[in-house]
Amino acid sequence: MMSSMSAARPTALLLALCLGFAPLAASAGKKEGGAATSPYPGYMAVEPPVIVNLANPRKARHLKLSVQFYIETQSDAELITLHMPRLRDRMITLLGGRDGEQLVTAEARDQLRVELLEALRKVMMEQTGRPAISAIYFTDFIVQ
Repeated sequence: MMSSMSAARPTALLLALCLGFAPLAASAGKKEGGAATSPYPGYMAVEPPVIVNLANPRKARHLKLSVQFYIETQSDAELITLHMPRLRDRMITLLGGRDGEQLVTAEARDQLRVELLEALRKVMMEQTGRPAISAIYFTDFIVQ
């Protein structure tokens, strides 16, 4: 009889400890006033960076592009996360095969940013009925 009681104690103790910490875990995502915190509006990194082959008849060239999306709401961020494979596919399709020499100017990068944002917002509209992405920013842009 003693052995069943002592076996129950560690289980009960473990359960009590877990339940005791549950309110702390539940309050971790809340502000002082009780409202849930959200990192949005804010930035969402596209990970890993997008790497594509560029057109060059003389030698292989690549573009490595790190992108951050500016997102307004948590629900938009969740939709983007859900549809990230489609968004990455669209970026690779749009960027691959471009002439690397034409991408090195600031004007070309700005035009590319506009084109990319428009295309990604179109994908999100088709999939969700919301554009979800407010802006995009290039945090690395390497042509090799």
